Amino acid sequence: MKTNLFTVRKPSRSDWMLMATLWAMAFPFMVMGNLNQPWWLIGLGWLVNVAVHTGIVLVIVYWLFPTFLFTRRYWLLFSFMLVALLGFATLDQLYIWLAYHHEGAFQWRSILYSLVSIAPQAGVLAAVLAGKQFFETQERLVRTEKERVEAELRHLKAQIDPHFLFNNLNVLASLIERNPQQASAYLYRFSALYRFLIRHKDEDVVALADELTFLDDYMYLIRQRFGRAYELLTTVRVPDTLAVLVLPGSIQTLVENAVKHNQASETDPLLIELTITSDAIVVRNERRAKLTPVESTGTGLKNLESRYKLLSDQAVSVQTTATEFRVSLPTLHSANMAPTQPLATRL
Repeated sequence: MKTNLFTVRKPSRSDWMLMATLWAMAFPFMVMGNLNQPWWLIGLGWLVNVAVHTGIVLVIVYWLFPTFLFTRRYWLLFSFMLVALLGFATLDQLYIWLAYHHEGAFQWRSILYSLVSIAPQAGVLAAVLAGKQFFETQERLVRTEKERVEAELRHLKAQIDPHFLFNNLNVLASLIERNPQQASAYLYRFSALYRFLIRHKDEDVVALADELTFLDDYMYLIRQRFGRAYELLTTVRVPDTLAVLVLPGSIQTLVENAVKHNQASETDPLLIELTITSDAIVVRNERRAKLTPVESTGTGLKNLESRYKLLSDQAVSVQTTATEFRVSLPTLHSANMAPTQPLATRL
């Protein structure tokens, strides 16, 4: 359904205040040529002038524009505008005739003079009010869109895989029986990971340094479940990981995706390569389909793509071949960051 920028509505309090201010400013100029008349006649003339012009503006801005302009019935719009202008010009000239020249005959051609005089004055006021309505409508649209985006971001960030929680609780239960000391270390990492999720649940971006710490805790949990079946090789080429921003949990999502969909063992580990530059974060791995297909809706990657689309004009790049899976995430606010020498670590 199409939405008009102007909707039929009554003038607001601020509209009336704006019109009153404009007419108060125009008062000295409107009475300057009639100083030889009685004060009451000057005041009455000013009020009539204000009523005529304001009446035209109210009809045009608050009825004709919303009714006809955005329905593209332009001929009706201009026809009614002409009728309105002629009607108010006639009233204006009738007042002048009754106030000053009622002894003689009414000059109908004076209506044309009044029309030429009224049109530009009313046009200025109409343009000011129409512009005010336009910017107020734009402000409402921006505010509505912002609220929609924030609501959608909250929904997307709430999509956390419950299997991850259950699997790690099972590992913790097993460690408590076999190795209480190791279970304590595992619980520390596990709680640190969820503290990160809770602390940043309402944030759109986090520092890369925080994300890498979160990823380190995640890989510790993975090693407790799978041993050395999945190895992460991280190469960082940015001078300051605190200055580079990423979506919270974004890198972990990609690593989790590689673990979830690829077969690996301690004798034949899967290497997940993470390369970070000032422009992009790239995660790649060899494709090794698991013998038992993993049920997946692709929510994690779609979630990530949607969040980037809402926050940035840069898109997530996904490249899939027969042997390799590669995802590139654009870094946010990474301008003026020069690359440094690679720092490689194996977790």
